[in-house]
Amino acid sequence: MVQPGWPTAPAVQVDAPSPAAESAPLPDAPRSAMQSVRVFPYGVARDRLMQSAKRMGVPALIVKDAGEADVLVTLRSYYRDRQQAVMQAEHRGMPVYVLRANTVSQMEQFLSDLFNLAEVVPATSEMELVRNQAQAAIAAVMNGERWVDLPPGPAAARRLQHELAREAELVSHSYGKDPRRHVRIFRE
Repeated sequence: MVQPGWPTAPAVQVDAPSPAAESAPLPDAPRSAMQSVRVFPYGVARDRLMQSAKRMGVPALIVKDAGEADVLVTLRSYYRDRQQAVMQAEHRGMPVYVLRANTVSQMEQFLSDLFNLAEVVPATSEMELVRNQAQAAIAAVMNGERWVDLPPGPAAARRLQHELAREAELVSHSYGKDPRRHVRIFRE
């Protein structure tokens, strides 16, 4: 059984981009040393995939023909229905990545897995700021506020905020979607 977001075969990376490929423009970043990977999106929104690749700064080339691709990415429903394009890709030994939904966040997770990117962890000084904000919010709730919304932040910052709220015996939940996902701290 294939796990969503995991390849069915080892990923293949190629140096030379295809002339028929649409490339997401890459910002000048340390990731420019990565090798390009030609991706065939089957049932996946091409524009969102290109947007995700551009935002993450990864050299993903979106191709229009499955024969030119190194990797196929599809949705769970297409994979379950055993669509012909998916079956042919598996027969050729091409890695097939399966997304649960056609969302930017799923595509970014796929690209992160494909290019072996680590989770973004804020710097120590940023984590101190996050800790101070969470402690101020906890103090406000303890002093009578019904709830306090903290500023949006990456998963590592939200994890710390939830941990601090738990230690103070308060309740916390995350709301919204990345990049505006934030933590709200309140009493039960």
